Amino acid sequence: MKALNRALNMEPNTRNLTVLFIASLLIRLAVFLFFILPNEYYKQPDSNDYHHSALSLGLGRGMRRLDNNRPTFWRTPGYPIYLSFFYKAFGIKRAPFSDNWPAQTAAIIFQIILGALIPLLIFFLALMLTKTLSIAWITAWICAIHLGFVLQDSYILTESLAIFFFIPFYIYFFKSFYLPGAKPQEKISSPNSWIKKIILAALFLAAATWIRPMGHFLSIASVIMILVLDSANWKIRLAKTALFLGIFFLLISPWYIRNYNITGKLFYCPMFGLYLNTFNAPKIIRKTQKLPLGKSREMLYAQAHKKAIKELQIARAKGKTTIATELVHLNVALPVIKKYPFLFLKDWLTECAKTTFDLYAYQLVDMAKNTYYYDDEEEFLFEKWRECLYKTQTPILTRIIVYLEILFEFFKWLGLLLGTFLFLLFPLLKRFNVSHDIKQMGLLWLKTSPMIGAFVMMTGGFGYARLRLPVEALMIILSLTFWYWLLQKRKNYTHKNDKIPVKK
Repeated sequence: MKALNRALNMEPNTRNLTVLFIASLLIRLAVFLFFILPNEYYKQPDSNDYHHSALSLGLGRGMRRLDNNRPTFWRTPGYPIYLSFFYKAFGIKRAPFSDNWPAQTAAIIFQIILGALIPLLIFFLALMLTKTLSIAWITAWICAIHLGFVLQDSYILTESLAIFFFIPFYIYFFKSFYLPGAKPQEKISSPNSWIKKIILAALFLAAATWIRPMGHFLSIASVIMILVLDSANWKIRLAKTALFLGIFFLLISPWYIRNYNITGKLFYCPMFGLYLNTFNAPKIIRKTQKLPLGKSREMLYAQAHKKAIKELQIARAKGKTTIATELVHLNVALPVIKKYPFLFLKDWLTECAKTTFDLYAYQLVDMAKNTYYYDDEEEFLFEKWRECLYKTQTPILTRIIVYLEILFEFFKWLGLLLGTFLFLLFPLLKRFNVSHDIKQMGLLWLKTSPMIGAFVMMTGGFGYARLRLPVEALMIILSLTFWYWLLQKRKNYTHKNDKIPVKK
């Protein structure tokens, strides 16, 4: 126990961090080279879109579809640009996905190297938030072997590269403001020292947003957090908000300009329209008109197609060659959603719950079923759990991983639930007449939990585990703060009740 205690409380240095990096790297390389690569599991449902966009960029045609030469709006350009560097370096073969496997392999290996650095970034995030070495080391090592992080590093998908930028964003964003009641020594002495942190936070979030458009919505959540939670006066809060949004939108503005020049409409990524018209609106039609889900979707798509033809004619009359059909889908889906807002809300929250409680191990079950390369029309959380636990025949190692993940999730969620009560609800019930350590933990939870909620609440179209991966580290950190607090309280209680032997 003493050796473990020393290991968990050792100061970060080059040697310790190198061991963490090498262990993370070797685990990811082993999974990719001996499991993912031989079976081509790195081709996931969205991989083909990134592949074709990268091909188009590599051929010097910009972000366009290869079949009809129309501009691509549905995907943001960050990951295709990354992938296109490898396609050009290895020589573009042909359009089929598998023909470009040398470039894809090189791209994933470099992605794995970056992914192996993520546990180190998470270590510094946890240390910055909790000021506790043991929590930081445990969180970092969990993320080094975490199934979600390990698998995502091996796919032609955006999560790994985006998280590489999301974590530094958290670090600088959470450093940029303090809640009322924070410890005096945590406050920054210089009145303008927040400027650098706000600029860096906006820079890293913008970089992540070029890869995953959800960062665009996160920018709004971030400034709301500053305006509501920051202990600074209103002048400083408004200055932070203006600087953050100014830097953020300046950095992503080239893509706004590109889309406006092509269509005459100002937007960044119109995926929300197609998202709603593919997943949410069809379920409302199914419920209200008693139609099969596929038929409901076809009906809405047909409406969007008719509207798109008319809008294209109008656009051409104005000198534009094309439109963003995703915006047309938005115009079709919104009236349905507005007419039945409670059905929409129920479905949205159901999918958010699926994102929250889905198992990363289901990806292994999908591989065992050979359904890993496409998304089902609809998924149900409890059915996915049954498939993981017993329903689908899988290798024994997969079953072991499933049960290990369930055990981990049990303790993670128990810590989150009990911590929510102890650090957030209990102080309210006691009118903040609680101990100092509970108050300080409560400030940490109040500062970070809105970020978790903002991420999860964006996934209500079609929820699954990998969508919560950008905030998985924050969830682990918060859960560990409860278990650490409980352990420390037990130690203190034991020491207080130790009997001192008396000589006779």
